[in-house]
Amino acid sequence: SGSFFEKRDMMLTLVFLRFIGEKYDDGIQSLKEKLVAEGFDPEDENIVAAFFDDATFIDGTYNLPLEARWSTIINTTAPKLNVTLDSALHSLATNSKDLKGCFVEGTFTTRNLAPNDIKKLVDEVNKISHKAFGDEKDLIGRVYEYFLKEFAVNATKEEGEFYTPHDVVQLIAAMIEPFDGTLYDEAVA
Repeated sequence: SGSFFEKRDMMLTLVFLRFIGEKYDDGIQSLKEKLVAEGFDPEDENIVAAFFDDATFIDGTYNLPLEARWSTIINTTAPKLNVTLDSALHSLATNSKDLKGCFVEGTFTTRNLAPNDIKKLVDEVNKISHKAFGDEKDLIGRVYEYFLKEFAVNATKEEGEFYTPHDVVQLIAAMIEPFDGTLYDEAVA
């Protein structure tokens, strides 16, 4: 239950956790490959302690605490998922000055979502990847569009959010903002 806007905020929060989790995993993989190339064993406990326990990533990827990693979330059983998600958000908010105050406490636990429903949402979010969106400049815009298409079918007119397919948006944009030539306006003609 809940309004479309509450559902949207919840979905975008899940997408955020998914994307930072995926970037973290990419960072760890890249770090492992660099260590192997330098002749180190990334599984060696001394190497793990030196490089991975407090990993820093040149590209600005957050070093995620265990409870905030997507691998932790996706491997959590349905009945514990709401608590795990709120623990992830709490951990991020307390461990990062940039994210302090960004999340509503109890985002998932206060909504009383049925365990299977939240598990379905998490599984759905798990299917999307930042790689699938390529070098898309407006990544959040495209993800938002994706979820409008997938989940806003039942939104009421009063909520004021409607999905317009991306290709149609591109066509409209091309028509109202031509790069060259003249746009015919019959009101002026």
